[in-house]
Amino acid sequence: MKWSLLYTMKYFLLTLRHKWFVFVAGKRFGVSFIWLLMHDWSKFLPDELPYYGRQFCGPGDDPDGYIKCWLRHQNRHEHHWEYWVPRTGHSRCNPPYPDNEPLQMPEAAVREMIADWAGASRAYNGYWPDYKNWNWVEENLPRMKLHIKTRALIVDIIKGGS
Repeated sequence: MKWSLLYTMKYFLLTLRHKWFVFVAGKRFGVSFIWLLMHDWSKFLPDELPYYGRQFCGPGDDPDGYIKCWLRHQNRHEHHWEYWVPRTGHSRCNPPYPDNEPLQMPEAAVREMIADWAGASRAYNGYWPDYKNWNWVEENLPRMKLHIKTRALIVDIIKGGS
């Protein structure tokens, strides 16, 4: 139990660091103060914090608990692209909405998502990304299930067009 509390506290401090760098990046990308203040608030809840602590600052010996925690986190926060992918569509829509087809993200959520990526780079890797040649985005964007307009907006914002 003592070690578990240590992992949890270490991750708590790491999350505060991450939130600070997301705040800094968010100002660059035009994210509202309130959205930045509330960014990743659920990481401090008891159904997330201990799992993150064990995964990132501890032995990482509970993959099932962690992946359930990660799913909860994605479903709580609009700045995760996964939030915008309905697992099942709905036949009552006209025309019916297909399963796993991404919805268009609001611009505010896209801007917070980009600030999250930049803040994570600074908090966890120790450096700000080169926004004009951001390798992480180039490598990961193709695997993200995004609405075509959301994908275009991400590229436009990162390249400085918006």
